[in-house]
Amino acid sequence: MPIFIALGQVTSQGAQNHNHLIARHEEAVKRAKQLGGRVLSSYATMGRYDFVVTLDCPNMETAMRILAREAAGGNIRYETMAAMPTRDFAQLFLDKAALEEEHRVLRSGRRKQS
Repeated sequence: MPIFIALGQVTSQGAQNHNHLIARHEEAVKRAKQLGGRVLSSYATMGRYDFVVTLDCPNMETAMRILAREAAGGNIRYETMAAMPTRDFAQLFLDKAALEEEHRVLRSGRRKQS
C-alpha cells in the first residue's frame, strides 16, 4: 500500500489542550484502522513541525479521510506527502539492463566501481 507522511503543527487550541495526549493518540490510531489505514509510526518533533506521522493506506482518499478527521478536532493541522521506498523510486529511472545490473551487484554484495 502507498505510504503517506503527515507533518503536523499544533494549533492554538491544541496548545491549550495537551491533557490526555496518549489516550487521544491511541484513539486516533484506532480510527485510522477503522477508516482503512494503518499508522506505521508517530513522532513528536522539535522545529517547524510538532508531529510526524507515517500512514500505510490503500489510496490517497483514505489518507485524506483519516487526516481530515483528525484535523477536524481543531488541535492539529497537517501537511501531507506521498512517499515511496528509495529503492522503488530509483528503479523508476533504470532500463531493464541497468535494473538487472543493480540486482547482480546487490546479490554479489559489492558495489560497481565508478
